[in-house]
This record gives sequence, C-alpha cells and structure tokens, in this order.
Amino acid sequence: MAGTLKLSLFGLLVFLGATAAAPACDKTHQGSSYTRRPARPQGTASAGGPLGSGAGMSIQPVPSGTASDAVPLPSPIGETQPVPSPPASGNNTAPDTPTTPAQGLSLASTLIYDLDNTGINAPTITSGSGVKIDANVYIVDMSGNSAEQIAAYKEAGKTVVCYFSAGTLEPFRDDVKSFDPTCACGPGGTLNSANECVGGSGDSKMDDWNEFWLDIHSPTCKTNVQDVMTKRIQAAKEKGCDGMDPDNVDSYSNGSPHGNTKQDQVDYLLWLSKTIHDAGMIVDLKNSGGLLQGDTGAQLVDAFDFSVIESCAVYNECDIYDPFLAAGKPQIQIEYGSSIKSCPALKPGQNLAVYRGETLDSKKITLNCPGPSA
Repeated sequence: MAGTLKLSLFGLLVFLGATAAAPACDKTHQGSSYTRRPARPQGTASAGGPLGSGAGMSIQPVPSGTASDAVPLPSPIGETQPVPSPPASGNNTAPDTPTTPAQGLSLASTLIYDLDNTGINAPTITSGSGVKIDANVYIVDMSGNSAEQIAAYKEAGKTVVCYFSAGTLEPFRDDVKSFDPTCACGPGGTLNSANECVGGSGDSKMDDWNEFWLDIHSPTCKTNVQDVMTKRIQAAKEKGCDGMDPDNVDSYSNGSPHGNTKQDQVDYLLWLSKTIHDAGMIVDLKNSGGLLQGDTGAQLVDAFDFSVIESCAVYNECDIYDPFLAAGKPQIQIEYGSSIKSCPALKPGQNLAVYRGETLDSKKITLNCPGPSA
C-alpha cells in the first residue's frame, strides 16, 4: 500500500471532482484497525467510465443478498465449526489436519478483503448492513490470524491469502529487529525504543504514517530486506497460507527514498513473486498501476496471479489493470465511503467491495459486487 504523496495537478483535479469519495489508499495497522493511507494516482487516468467499463456504463440493481436491510450476524467462526487443536509448537505452524488445497484462480473467482478482524465468519460473511458475501478467496492479515483460524477458513472451502508489508518497516511487527536500521532509516540512522527511525537520511518516513520505506536499491540492504521477507514467506507457508498479499510496493513513486528506482521496484516485485511461488503459494500485485504501463507491464502480469486495487474509481484508472483480466486473472477493487450506491456493470473477473469509512473491516462493507461469469 502506498504512502502519502503530493498529488499532481491533474490528480488533484480528479480528486476534487470525485464527490464524497475517498482517495486511493493503502492500509497500515494503527492500533486495532487498518486505516486508509492516501496516495496519488498510480497512472494516467483512462478514458473509461468510473469502474473502467466505459463512459456509457450502466448501473444495475444490487444483486440478491446485498440489500442493506439488516439481518442478524452469524455466530463467530469458532462457534459454527470446529477449530483444529493447537499444534504442540504453538500457533505459528499449520495444524496437521486435512485442509482444502488452494483453489485455482480464474475470472470466476470471488474475493474478500479483511485486515481488521482476527476471525471472520465462514463460509458466509454478513456485514453490519446485511450484505452477504460468500467469497472463495479470503485476504486476511498474516500476523492477526492464527494457524488454527487459517485452517478453519480452508476447511470452509476458502483459499487464504495473507497480508504483509513488503516495502516498509512497521515498528509494531514482531520481527522489526531483523532489519538493519540503515535499510529503513538511511546511513547513520538507528531505531529508538519504539522501533522508529532516528537520524539517518530523513527521507524514508511515510508522510503522516509511522512506517519507514525500506531500501531496495543498495546491494547490502537488498540482501537484508530479502532475508527478512524470505522468513516471512516461510512463516506464512508454515501457518497454512495459500497465498500472500505484499503491500507497499511502489516506493519509487513516493519520493524515491534511499534512491529506490522504478527498475529497483520491478526487480524486487519479480523476486517476491518467484520466492512466493517457489514456496507453493499464489501472490497478488497491490495497486502499482504505474508499473503496468510500458515495457514492465506484461512481465508483471505474467508474474502475479491476481490484482488488488484501491480507489481506482476515484481516479478513473481502473482500466489500467485490464491486462490482468485479459490474462484470465481476477481482481478485487476496493472503494471507500458512500459514493457507489449500487453495483455497476463489471467485467468478467472484476470484484468490487465498498467499505463504509476508512477501515478494511468486512463488517463495514455496504456493497459487494462479483463480476459476471467469463
């Protein structure tokens, strides 16, 4: 997910023109919830309609099951199905019980994103607005969900994709001490008792957010960052994750901290994709629409299995991500606020989830729109 950045004049005009809509954003854990992180548009706005479906897009009635009439919330997941007993080594290793293999992704796949809850309902989620969601891919926080919870999702028929920040140092993470402080803070920088950068180059802190961009440019730091991420990927595999959702993968367009370049970003993304695939898991590309334009686009679409896009309707840039659809790879579009009231005409492979407010909490979904079958 991307850091705050001053909008270009064009991006600012687009933003001001998006009535009551939230800016494109990424998420970071701030205490108990993941809150939006404004970011500038990832690429040149397309000529298509609000959701990349053309200027003449039609608005369809909300599908059955997504009406806003409130219905009782189902029982928590632990009360509706048995949860495997914890393994002897604790909750960081997947239990030795049969689980559903990772389902093959296609344009028919349905996806849901929830980073706020450490146990969400399965097989069907019902939001506070009464929206029912029966998605077959769950994207959840890796650290916030135990191996037992992940196993329960899989036993309910879900493919589980685990979120982690691949591009920033987050002071609250358990493995924060594994980073060389120089690789987050810059030369001469150190981490204080709160694991925040002190000294150094001073250009790595995300605007308005207590996270620090990682150096993926210098050889020494690339080695350190890749070592930390390799361990996270292995931990996700051991926990039972079927895939990974790497966030904050566009530092080059957020002030180029540490001298990070567009090519550095592409090289790092290709390394992440290969390492995650080698571990037997799927992986998505998060936002990063600017990298899909030009020579690097086809390479990245080939390397990643699906895409996660935030607020593309606000910036009228959903079409930028169409190469994933053309390759038979699905996407989930995440929007915030109340600007979209009913399901638009989506393309095969597109999923739309609208969240009330600024947190990625499935209880706050006001609209869920799976795309048509391919």
